[in-house]
Amino acid sequence: MMYSNHLAIKYRMYLLSSESKMRFKVTLFTLTTLLISFNLQAKLGVGIGFAKGQSPYRDVASNPNTIPGYLSYEGSKGYFRGIEGGVYLWSQGERGKKLTLSLLAAGRLEGYKASDSGYLSGMKTRQWSLDAGAGATLQRGFNRYTAKVLTDTLGRHKGQSFDLGYAYVFPATSKLLLILGANVTWQSSNLLDYYFGVTNNEAQAGRNAYKAKDGVQLRASLLTSYKVSPNTSFALLVTTRKLAKSVTASPLVDRNYLSGVFGALNYSF
Repeated sequence: MMYSNHLAIKYRMYLLSSESKMRFKVTLFTLTTLLISFNLQAKLGVGIGFAKGQSPYRDVASNPNTIPGYLSYEGSKGYFRGIEGGVYLWSQGERGKKLTLSLLAAGRLEGYKASDSGYLSGMKTRQWSLDAGAGATLQRGFNRYTAKVLTDTLGRHKGQSFDLGYAYVFPATSKLLLILGANVTWQSSNLLDYYFGVTNNEAQAGRNAYKAKDGVQLRASLLTSYKVSPNTSFALLVTTRKLAKSVTASPLVDRNYLSGVFGALNYSF
């Protein structure tokens, strides 16, 4: 089965009642579009989907949500990938055995408002940000290796992250494709402390002051994609993340792992 390194951007068609839930859904959808890109043949595609997952923050629930629509695109000089876009600087080799370097920018849609849960009452709003940096992708047959380094450009979390990823594509049949993925992500102390720290002014009974250190997050995923027709496919993604120790130690967090599921019906041109 042929597959291409197709990259995606999703347009949200509406706002959720809770801003923190919206951020979580977009984050989950970003991972999904990255993996689905293996199975899209065309440079342009559209689709609809649904997502359900967990929030890391205490007493903040995440409910099932429909993704009304998204648009995916891959060009010879650049790409959109969920909430990420990039420009290719250099590439060598052909599809199936290719090394690519790029400059990129990605939205970091994390954070919360004090109104998201009773426990967060009195906390200052943590805002989304825009990170930028460089990435590298090595494609060798059914194996894909990625590296990405990013830094904050809006002066909000003022931190950095470095991600290493691996994905293996297994074409089970002419219509069924399985993709196993794994990522290791280092995040700086500034980044984690902004989203999971508690300042002295925010501390109160039952919520101690906390300053987060840098940490490493692990992520595993399984994508199942079934081709319904030459241009239409259905994908189901299951993912789980092991949060960094400095995150789980935060009084704002009551989980060690976050799991999610996403399904989508895609049409490619």
